[in-house]
Amino acid sequence: MRRNTITMLTGLLLAVTAGLVSAEIASYKAIPYAQAPVGDKRWTVVQDVVWDGTSHSAEFSASCPQPRYGLGVSKEQSEDCLFLNVWTPDKAGKVPVMLWIHGGGFRAGSGNIPGELIAQEGVVVVSFNYRLGALGFMSHPSLNSKVANYGLTDMVSALRWVNRHIASFGGDPQNVTIFGVSAGAMAVNLLMVNDDAQGLFHKAIAQSSYTTWPLWYTKDTHRNQRYWDGSPVKRAEDEASKLLVAAGLATTTRESLKALDVQKLVDGQQGFQIPIVDGTSIKAEPARLFMSDAYQPKLDAYIVGANSYEGSVLPGTGIQLSDFTSWISNYLDEAKAVYADDYDHKPDIAYQRLFGDLRYLTSASLTMKAMTHKGIPTYAYLHDQPLAKDGDHVLGAPHGSETGVMLGLYFKAT
Repeated sequence: MRRNTITMLTGLLLAVTAGLVSAEIASYKAIPYAQAPVGDKRWTVVQDVVWDGTSHSAEFSASCPQPRYGLGVSKEQSEDCLFLNVWTPDKAGKVPVMLWIHGGGFRAGSGNIPGELIAQEGVVVVSFNYRLGALGFMSHPSLNSKVANYGLTDMVSALRWVNRHIASFGGDPQNVTIFGVSAGAMAVNLLMVNDDAQGLFHKAIAQSSYTTWPLWYTKDTHRNQRYWDGSPVKRAEDEASKLLVAAGLATTTRESLKALDVQKLVDGQQGFQIPIVDGTSIKAEPARLFMSDAYQPKLDAYIVGANSYEGSVLPGTGIQLSDFTSWISNYLDEAKAVYADDYDHKPDIAYQRLFGDLRYLTSASLTMKAMTHKGIPTYAYLHDQPLAKDGDHVLGAPHGSETGVMLGLYFKAT
């Protein structure tokens, strides 16, 4: 088994902050890559936009509708948000391409990143927005759609744009790496098993993915799948109905759904958005497919990893700590023993750490084993900078912190 610890994330930061790289980077922002998903096109698979070679801006586009928090989220938000950004060190070259997929629980975030930091390493960097929350992931009978993951189809559209146009920015369309964190890493893994995305990228980096976590299922794909505690996994149509009630929608026709005020939809949602197994755009949890004999990835290389204190994310998931401990009630004594230092400090921290390890480190381990078993050159990392503490108790590197290092948000361990 091939296991290499990588220092790419911190090494990049050190090089940039030490002034070791100083390439002139050209940036092109707010390039449309797909039709605006507004009006009748809300909750549809929108068509690609073929770039005219001139449409771009010096400023980022509006962010997709979401709660107003997170890295780089614009104050301006709009459903007309399907734009991407490009940073290139050499417009006349033929250099590797890295396409960043932002995290945020599939409910928040944006492609508004300091892409020039990574581009200074000699790659063309692309970032983009994709539909979030229920606008991006929804199954409801009134929509009469076989596809429930509209945000994922946006990602495939962005990849097609890269395939068509990135050579104009000095990028090599035959050397494209997709990389992302958290929901963005989960998106990386979902694209690895999405039929329409095959051949559009060649390498993949998943930073804190959760490929083993149960997804929602539609009524057509639900086969009595179960959570850890034995309860059935959620049906997407049921979750959509709950959200629409919370958004104040009395009748659920196609027309009323299309006319629903987007802010009410955003405000009605709690916790992260879960992708949906619809049998078309997503056929199962990625880990299930990775471990199956039928899955044969066409990847030149794969990097996977996580942080040492992933459990920091628990409060943002919408899952209550009491619910989680009830799921693992048969294993609480083992958790006390394994996480003894945390437990002696505060039991809640021990359980949070277990949550993070189950959700992210387990996923990284199983995915790594599956890829190496299939002969894919695979590299693993663990980010363990002591960036989080509780009093004198060192917690480690919280969820998403390796991205903060990579994008220059942390300059030294504290």
